[in-house]
Amino acid sequence: MNLGLTAKVHFSELRDFTFATTNPRYQLGKQFDVDRQDVRGYIIGEHGDSELIVWSSVTIGAIPLTAFLTPEITLESLKQGYTEATRKRGYDILQRKGHTSYGVATVVTQIVDAIWRDANKIFTVSVRPHPGYQVARNVVLGLPCIIGKKGIERSLLLLLNAEEQKLLDRSALRLSDAYEKLVTS
Repeated sequence: MNLGLTAKVHFSELRDFTFATTNPRYQLGKQFDVDRQDVRGYIIGEHGDSELIVWSSVTIGAIPLTAFLTPEITLESLKQGYTEATRKRGYDILQRKGHTSYGVATVVTQIVDAIWRDANKIFTVSVRPHPGYQVARNVVLGLPCIIGKKGIERSLLLLLNAEEQKLLDRSALRLSDAYEKLVTS
């Protein structure tokens, strides 16, 4: 959980399909016989138990994931297979290696490089939510932002379906409750 600001970027784990979820990206690419670089999507919310994959935004190339589904590979089966595995990935790495410092260091390097080069690259970083997400503003959540020379150049608004909005609300509430416990202790 990130409560403090570091410059204009909160250095949380990068959680779009370009880093921490390389495994789901790789697995989806393998499952649909495409290069993992062509798989795009976002994991948002709290980094951990209440994070969520925004399945409605997953694309392969520029094509929605739903176009690749078959009777054998359904969205529901993908959700069941990847959602829990993605949430547990950090715990698995921690248990296996005793730390996750290399992942954090890699992400910080990528974010600093984007700032240094004014790359205007999209990362999922911890930030106060865009008003369009309609969640508590007293928390910071992993959400997509454009990162450039000013740090967060712009917060982006993902279009969420009703199920995803409910999960994001739950994630924000979890963080808000944790924050309230910290300030009242």
